[in-house]
Amino acid sequence: MTKYLGRYDDLKLRLMVIERLRLLKDKYSYKQLSNLTGLPESVLCRYVKGSVLPGGETALELWKKLENIESLSSIIKSKIEYTPDGLLNLTKIVYNPYIIKLASQYAVMKFSSKKIKKVITAAINGIPLATEIAVNMEKELIVAKDAKEVGIKDFVETSYHPGGSSEMKTLYIPKGCIKHGDEVLIVDDLIRTGRTLNAIVRLVEKNKGRVEGVFALVVVGDKWRENVKIDCPVEAGLKIEEKDIVKKVV
Repeated sequence: MTKYLGRYDDLKLRLMVIERLRLLKDKYSYKQLSNLTGLPESVLCRYVKGSVLPGGETALELWKKLENIESLSSIIKSKIEYTPDGLLNLTKIVYNPYIIKLASQYAVMKFSSKKIKKVITAAINGIPLATEIAVNMEKELIVAKDAKEVGIKDFVETSYHPGGSSEMKTLYIPKGCIKHGDEVLIVDDLIRTGRTLNAIVRLVEKNKGRVEGVFALVVVGDKWRENVKIDCPVEAGLKIEEKDIVKKVV
């Protein structure tokens, strides 16, 4: 599918496209899918049944067409709830198995050319998505927690001000879980202020790891970049602007 992939990873991505097609088959008939993708019904049927797999380039083109049929961004947008005080409620998103599966596939596709060795997130809402991504990528998952776990002797920690109060918050990860030179993908449910993201970046850097990418379900505007110093791709299931949030709560 891309020149950076070995045969095994290429096969995994082709199978992931078929899984996406199967998910859509629960909502659309073969005839509808044929009209939407431009592929014959007989070919789509063979794909869904697993009797044949699309080639690498064909799979990539099919993925793009399937994303146009039902995009991750449109699904997330339909599920977001806005509170009267301008906060975003992602509960119906972060714990929805269908959305988490789609988001994981989306992230794997976006970072397929990157050499990812570890996946890290902060507890709690980022855990379901980060777990799914780590499983699909077959990489180790690290969860930064706000308390030290019993049974672990040494930790790496960083503190930050999350906003909304005068209290500082501290995140901990076991010492040695990220090694020198490890390529790390950061996963989060929401990026708005960038404070939590920046704390995770510091944890990675304290361990001499390297942030290769960031993926979030929702990213709000670009102001958060003022609080985060990273030089890597940042991908999102949905990007919205602060002004759009204001319109929703007025």
